[in-house]
Amino acid sequence: MRSKMPVILSLFLCLAMTVSVSARSWNVVAIDKIEKVNLGEEVIVTVDLNRGDFQFGRFSLSIYYDPDALTLTDADLGDLLTACDWEYFNYTDRACDGCPYNIIDIEAIAEYYDNGQTASCLEGPGEIATLIFNTTEDSAYLCTSTPIGFYWEKCFDNLFVNTREDTLWYSDYVLDFDGNDITGTTNYGGAPKDCLVGYEEVPFRFLDFVTGGVIFKYAPSYLCGDINGDDTINLLDPVFLTAYLFKSGEAPDPLERGDVDCSDTVPDIADLVYIINYIFYLGSDPCCLF
Repeated sequence: MRSKMPVILSLFLCLAMTVSVSARSWNVVAIDKIEKVNLGEEVIVTVDLNRGDFQFGRFSLSIYYDPDALTLTDADLGDLLTACDWEYFNYTDRACDGCPYNIIDIEAIAEYYDNGQTASCLEGPGEIATLIFNTTEDSAYLCTSTPIGFYWEKCFDNLFVNTREDTLWYSDYVLDFDGNDITGTTNYGGAPKDCLVGYEEVPFRFLDFVTGGVIFKYAPSYLCGDINGDDTINLLDPVFLTAYLFKSGEAPDPLERGDVDCSDTVPDIADLVYIINYIFYLGSDPCCLF
C-alpha cells in the first residue's frame, strides 16, 4: 500500500553530533566516527593508531556495539598491518554478560608462524583493524547516534605488547563518544589498577582510547514527492517541476524535494517521469534522499 503520510521531524531535534575530542597522551587508539549513515546500508568502521611511535608485536581489543543498531558481518586487520604482512588475526562476536551490547574480541600477532615471513612494520600510525557492519532499517534510529567503544572485562582486554614481549601497554585515559573523560568508569573507563601488578612483564599506562560510532542521517521535514511545498502530492507537483526544468521556473525548496527517484542528483527529466508514473500509473512511491 502506498503511503503519503509525511515524515515530519523538526530539525532542531537533530543536534550537531560531530565532536572534537583531544586525548592526553601521544599514542591514541581511536575508533572512527562515521557520519550521515543511511539506515540499512553497510558501513566500514576502522580502529586507528594515531601516532604509534613505539613498536608492538601483538595487541588485543575488546569493542562493544549495540546489536539492535548494528550487525557485525566481518572484521580484519587494518590497512596498515595488512600491508605489513602481519601473520595472525582472529575475532569473535558475542553477547556481553552483564551489559546491553555485543562484544567483538580481537587478537592480532605480527609473527605467529615460523614460515620465513617477517612482518615489515611494527608501529603506526595507521589503521590497525577494520569492522564491517550492516545498519538497522528501524526508522526510530533516524537522527540518532550509536557508539562503538572499548570494553574492559579482564586485564588482557585492549592491551598492546612490545616486540620483545616483556612490556605491557595499558590504557591511560578513555574518552566517550562525546569526548568526555570517562577514565576509571567500570568496564568502559580503562584497565583497573589491579592490572598493573602481578606480571613478569613490565606493565604501565601508555595509551589513550577514544570511542567512535555511527551517526544516522535525519529525516526530511517535508513530504516525499511534495515538490511544490503545498503539503500534498498531486498534479501540481509535476507541473511545478516542468516549469523549473523547462521554463526557468522556481526551484523546489529545498532542491532535494525534486529528487523523487533518489538518484542523488539535481532534479531532472527522470524525476519528472517518476512523479508522473506515481500519480497516474500507480508507480513506485516518491522517496527522499537524506
